Amino acid sequence: MNPMAGWLCGPSATRTRFGEPIKYPGGLYRIARDTYAWLVPNGSWGETNLGLIDCGGSSVMIDTGWDLRCTREMLDACGGITSRSPIEQVINTHADGDHCWGNQLFKGRSILATHACIHQMHHLQPRALSALYHGSSILQHVPVAGIDRFGHYMREMFRPYEFGKVAITDPTEGFSVQKTLCIHGVDIVITEVGPGHTDGDAVVHLPDRRVAYAGDILFVGVTPVMWSGPIEKLVAGLNFLQQLDVDVIVPGHGPLATAAQVQSVLDYWHFVHEAVHACFQQGMPPARAARQIIFSPAFQRQAWAQWDSPERLVTSASTLYRQWGAPSSRLPAKLAQMDLLRRQATLAFDLPDATPLAMHRR
Repeated sequence: MNPMAGWLCGPSATRTRFGEPIKYPGGLYRIARDTYAWLVPNGSWGETNLGLIDCGGSSVMIDTGWDLRCTREMLDACGGITSRSPIEQVINTHADGDHCWGNQLFKGRSILATHACIHQMHHLQPRALSALYHGSSILQHVPVAGIDRFGHYMREMFRPYEFGKVAITDPTEGFSVQKTLCIHGVDIVITEVGPGHTDGDAVVHLPDRRVAYAGDILFVGVTPVMWSGPIEKLVAGLNFLQQLDVDVIVPGHGPLATAAQVQSVLDYWHFVHEAVHACFQQGMPPARAARQIIFSPAFQRQAWAQWDSPERLVTSASTLYRQWGAPSSRLPAKLAQMDLLRRQATLAFDLPDATPLAMHRR
């Protein structure tokens, strides 16, 4: 770790947004000269890490939060930096709302993302999540086919956030493969590594400062999820990240990392790939495969059995099945996604020690 790295300031909270004891201090960290990370413990749903690069007169922000309040919280902490180096450039690492729904606070400034990210930016709408949050208060009282569990799961997921005032603000510039910015002599290399976690994942690398912002191809201490795939592309992105000559990696979720943590996530994906494929060959449905794998002794003796939100394997298994040619759901796309999350919620309720506890404890 860079000797300049260290916590600077942040909330005094001892609990996460979901009521869990914090595993590491949240707030603003200096991770290299004029280079910062905003960490939100413990890295669960929407507990998203952001970045700030002071280029001497202007700054670059890496990702924005799931709602305006979350984004402003980081901006307030960085006020001393941005007063002398205003944010003039934003980079979105991918299209998940918790990494780009704060973009509207930077309307009129340059926002950069991969073309694939831009194309996917409207795959979910803030008003849909608001409606789901409010509707979940009814669903959690419908004890049929796991609908009550789904309602509780989604209501707790969205409880810390306010989507009603969010207006998706698209990037102003797109790129494919790789883009290098040079801002006041600071080289910032953005490399497209998706599709993997999403369609348009990118890694932001500062060669001279030996720092990389990984976005959501890297989760630390939190179960990763693969929405898009293929898994080979996601693994290639992690290998690329691991080979960068850096001292600090900022994951999309979780504490600051080094190459050792990247290897742990690679090990998880290699295990999942093999285990899910064995279930696929047996003709087992993906949600049942995820359940069998998580409860297996081989899974339980690994470190990732203690990671936050292990039930996300339901989504990743479904993505793998789709990659291998399994028939798509007969439900319309949005209903199919809700049904998948219903199955995920059902598994979460059967994992009594899985964190965040709020997701499955009433």
